[in-house]
Order: sequence, then structure tokens, then C-alpha cells
Amino acid sequence: LTAWFGLVELAGLRRGESVLIHAATGGVGWAAVQIARYVGAEVYATAGPGKQGVLEGMGIDAAHRASSRDVGFASVFPRVDVVLNSLAGDLTDASLGLLGPGGRFIEMGKTDVRDPEGLAGVLYRAFDLVPDCGAEGIGRMLGELCGLFGAGVLVPASVRAWPLVRAREALRHMSQARHVGKVVLDVPVPVDGAGTVLVAGGTGTLGGLVAEHLVRARGVRRLVLVSRRGPDAPGAQDLTERLTELGAEAELVAADMADSEAVDALVAGIDPAHPLTGVVHAAGVLDDAVLASQSAERLAGVWGPKATAAYNLHQATAHLPLSFFVVLSSSTAALGSPGQANYAAANAFCDALAVHRRSLGLPGVSVGWGLWAEASGMSGGLGE
Repeated sequence: LTAWFGLVELAGLRRGESVLIHAATGGVGWAAVQIARYVGAEVYATAGPGKQGVLEGMGIDAAHRASSRDVGFASVFPRVDVVLNSLAGDLTDASLGLLGPGGRFIEMGKTDVRDPEGLAGVLYRAFDLVPDCGAEGIGRMLGELCGLFGAGVLVPASVRAWPLVRAREALRHMSQARHVGKVVLDVPVPVDGAGTVLVAGGTGTLGGLVAEHLVRARGVRRLVLVSRRGPDAPGAQDLTERLTELGAEAELVAADMADSEAVDALVAGIDPAHPLTGVVHAAGVLDDAVLASQSAERLAGVWGPKATAAYNLHQATAHLPLSFFVVLSSSTAALGSPGQANYAAANAFCDALAVHRRSLGLPGVSVGWGLWAEASGMSGGLGE
């Protein structure tokens, strides 16, 4: 909208004309390059020194691109018909110098607005989208833009989403012009009491404790508890009875979470009337051996139920608006544990997966537990 209003509505950019787009790798700049090409204009563009490769990837050759950090562009670019500006100070002066009589200077920035009366022969417009367009104008332009998106003429800018709790970091990142495309703040999705929570390893000791906690403390009323043996797992029926007494519905499912197709089918099969709202991965197995006795088979046997299963859950749910995605990891990932190199590696992967999800703007928490006081299937063989 901003790029369209500036270039098409205010500047009246036409086929055969030339335009200088500053900060062309940002969200508005990215859109402006596409719109200028759609109109049929010749595009000159600037960006920070570290983003010249991005400009090249956008199809802007060396003769049409320059740095936005100094006035060097004024000595390498010819005169242009339109400037879409977001710079200030000497950079704005240099940009104005590239306009001839009848040139149009469209100012999006707010830090260095000039007096149009002092710019003879040049149309100078500083604008704010909403007050200058009004609801009807925005609706009309959106209609045109949606048609261009639908026809594939325009494509959305790349997006980097930041969790709302990292807003300060996101704004600092943007203020330093380190971003490419759009910066988006992702508002956390509240836990939906009518939704479903999937617990992998849900019939194990930790899975059962987590399931009860979700019902008691988070108000969850629908659970899908997944394990290799499902309803036949030891204690599974007792667990469902306890959850029922607490007012929850629990479905026991037998599935191999290391099988991506099985995980995809499991997620796709959740009742759309009670969509998936959260995932907890509590599964894991051990195959202890000192490092010299580790083997590919031992690594795979531990890696599958822990790391591969976590990744499959990530892949199958990445498109869903989850409230939480929690992996029960282990302190062995950070501290190591004698004879558990394979287990430590699998949990380190889970920790990294949570970081990766957060970088994508998705919920992700990896909880690095130590030993529990209560014996589990994995720790039941240990002595004092």
C-alpha cells in the first residue's frame, strides 16, 4: 500500500521513466521495486553495504545499485524522474540533486521533511498513508493490489517474525537497518480450552505427569497421548481414568513418532472442531555405552524417538497457530553424562530445535531436566 500510493498515486510513475528507490531491501522498498517494474520504469536502488547481494538477487545489476550509507550514488546514477526517499540529511540533498525539472520527490521518512516552496521545479510530497488516503482510497488500492498478487505479478516480501516478548530486540534490529523484507511481531496464541494438546510419550512417567499438569493448571480438556504401545502401554488405562476424573478427555494412540508420515497423519487426523493448540514431546529411550562402544545403530536407536520425533512434530505443526511447543530435554545436552553420548546428542538437537523455532517466530521451549525424584522407565534401573 505504501509503495503503491507513493509511486503510482502521488508520483504518477509511468512506463519509460526512471525511479530511485532508497532502502530497497526493506519491506516498502521490496514492494516498490516490484511495482516500479510492473509499471515499466527503470529502477535504481540503494541499500546498506551488507545488502548489495540482496539487491543483486532482486535482479538489480551493478550499474543500477549503490550504497545507502553515503552520497556516492549521486555520482554514479544518472538523473531520474522519481525518488522514493527514506533517508535524511546529505543523502536527501544528494537525492534531490538527481531530479530535473518536473521530477517528483516522494518522502516517506519523517526525520528530514523539507519545505516544498524551496524546491522549484520539483514536486515534493511527504505523506502518511492512512490520513492521506482515507478508508475508501485504501480499499480501492487494496483491490488493485490483490488482483496483482492473485495474478502473480507481485509477490509478498520476505518476513521475519519475532515473538512479542522480543519486541525490543526486533525494534533495535530494524532501527539499525539490519533487516531484509518485513519485520513482524507475533502475538502469542493463548491456550484454547476447547483445543487439543498432543503429548508424545504421553503414557510414560513424565508424559503422564505433564498430562495431569496440563489439565489441572492450564485448563486443557482434550489430550492425545501418543506412545509406541498406545493403549497397551503399562499404566495407560489408569492414566486415562485419572484424567477423566479431572474432567478431561484423553485419546490413547499407538504410533512411531520417528515416522514422519505417521506424525503427519496423526496431526491431520485431529478433530478440526478441537484444533491442536499445543505439543509436548516427552518421549525418549536410552542405550548407554561408553564412547568407544557407541555405534551408528546405538545412535539411531536413541536419536529416533527423541530428536527425529521432535523434528517430525515441528514439521507437521509449523503451519499451525500453536500456543506452545515444549520438548522435555535433558541436562546431559549441556553437562554430558558418562556413557550417554548418544542421548546427550539427541537432547542437544532438541535444544537447538527450540532455538530454531523461536528464530522463525514459532513457540519453542526445551526444558533440560536432571534426574527426577520419581523413578521413570528410563531411570528405574538406577540405585541410590
